[in-house]
Amino acid sequence: MKLKLIFSIGLLILSCSVYSQEKLENGRYITPDKLKYITIKDDFQFEYQAYKGYSPYTIQEKRKRENKPQMCGTVGYIGDGKGNGVYSILDGNLLLKFEIQLSSILTKKIDTRLSKGLSLKISELEKLDN
Repeated sequence: MKLKLIFSIGLLILSCSVYSQEKLENGRYITPDKLKYITIKDDFQFEYQAYKGYSPYTIQEKRKRENKPQMCGTVGYIGDGKGNGVYSILDGNLLLKFEIQLSSILTKKIDTRLSKGLSLKISELEKLDN
């Protein structure tokens, strides 16, 4: 009887900790430095895109502040990492585990920073409208 009770309590505690995991709405988020975008999808999938120096967000904000007529032209962005994979949430942190496609190892340089994964505080992420 005691063993059954201990097992039941242990199972209850374990299930509560699993269900207490924070949920993140699907959508696009940006980090505090405004250079990294994370798109949260169904089934704990994500896409990640990082820029160096400036991003579409920072250029858009700069143009709003300048309040000048828009000039024709194109802005080129310098990438600083890109990938997708599976995310999890632990203690208020978003943990990104990137998929490494073995077929691309021979043709592309692997970003070793991303192979280790990333951890970001959920409270610091800003949800974008689009």
